[in-house]
Amino acid sequence: MRIARFAGPDGAVGFGPVEGEQVVDVSARLTWPELLADPAAARSGDPRHAVADVAWAPPVEEGAKVVCVGFNFAAHAAETGREVPVRPTLFTRFPDSFVGSGGAVVRPPESEQLDWEGEVALVVGTVGRRIAEADALGHVAGWTCMAENSVRDWQLHSGQAVAGKNWEASGVLGPWVVTADEFGDRPLAVTTRLNGDVVQHDTTDHLTFSAAALIAYISTFTTLRPGDVVALGTPSGIGFRREPPRFLAPGDRIEVEVDRVGVLRHTVVDDLVPAALGAP
Repeated sequence: MRIARFAGPDGAVGFGPVEGEQVVDVSARLTWPELLADPAAARSGDPRHAVADVAWAPPVEEGAKVVCVGFNFAAHAAETGREVPVRPTLFTRFPDSFVGSGGAVVRPPESEQLDWEGEVALVVGTVGRRIAEADALGHVAGWTCMAENSVRDWQLHSGQAVAGKNWEASGVLGPWVVTADEFGDRPLAVTTRLNGDVVQHDTTDHLTFSAAALIAYISTFTTLRPGDVVALGTPSGIGFRREPPRFLAPGDRIEVEVDRVGVLRHTVVDDLVPAALGAP
């Protein structure tokens, strides 16, 4: 089953199951975490919208944790000149750093080094702390696509990546969450295309740290709650490590495809540099 957050025809954000060419809005009687826990909760009387009439919103709410894993594909670690890590390399992203599928990411005026990063991400459905690795996948509500994207020069300002990873509207999440019951044990393939050309491709059986291992590790130090997101890491093929480097520019089109999930799409625009908040 696919479940999504979306902006309806009136601009209000709702959420619910995607059923064919319609999306059901259950937001009047359920929270997003409640829907993740029971995706089949739609009723016949819930409002419905044509998919063509909605805009996808990122399937993450303000206040949720978004934990991303760096260098989790050995080939990506190698292209950056790093050793394969012995423990997960983690950083966080803020929910407002994402837009929904079909939207535009913003290249900031402070940098021309916006880079692509296609990833598989999981969405937590059941609360847990100190989750055993053997039980970890039972806490997953479903899977989604992420265009994590990074502002590389800001990422390298220090040993911490946060400054390069959290520009507003720099990443994309979605278009929906496909519930965990749709997946067996087969690995997931992730493919990134730039203007139609494949620039990244790998499968999750090549991860250094599996999804279950990551859930166990992360939940050791923080409680994972329904709606939290864990991104599993990007494959090799980033623009920063090409010769010469290739960064995203206005008009570029990016697709991130995760098999059995779908395709996330976005374009790139330049920031118009609005006046500072609070300024006249």
